[in-house]
Amino acid sequence: MVDDVELVLFPDPEIVKLYGVTDPDDVAWMVERLTPHPWKCFEQPLRLTNEEELWAIPQFHIVCSSTVATRDPEMIAKARAEGRFWEIDTGHDLMITEPQWVADALLEVAADRRANSDTAGREV
Repeated sequence: MVDDVELVLFPDPEIVKLYGVTDPDDVAWMVERLTPHPWKCFEQPLRLTNEEELWAIPQFHIVCSSTVATRDPEMIAKARAEGRFWEIDTGHDLMITEPQWVADALLEVAADRRANSDTAGREV
């Protein structure tokens, strides 16, 4: 408990390795910068009030291969069919283990979003 907040996942090399980061330099870099995580985020549900607007936003999925089986198969199939799905064989922290790959995927998402904007500048 810190300031009445229950914290979990305190940074240490073993926690970092659970997320697929194994390079010693990356592990050291992460441990130095990580902070504990509030437990409530795992038990307090997110309540969205406008589901129609939420689903109107195009969804892009950048997914680690090891987690694909845990994802909604219909959502994955739709994202694949729309060219909005990228899969990479790495751990959870792919922005650490594969930074160039992640940057390239995000640039592709940004290019897609720009290409699908209407002339008024409102994204569709």
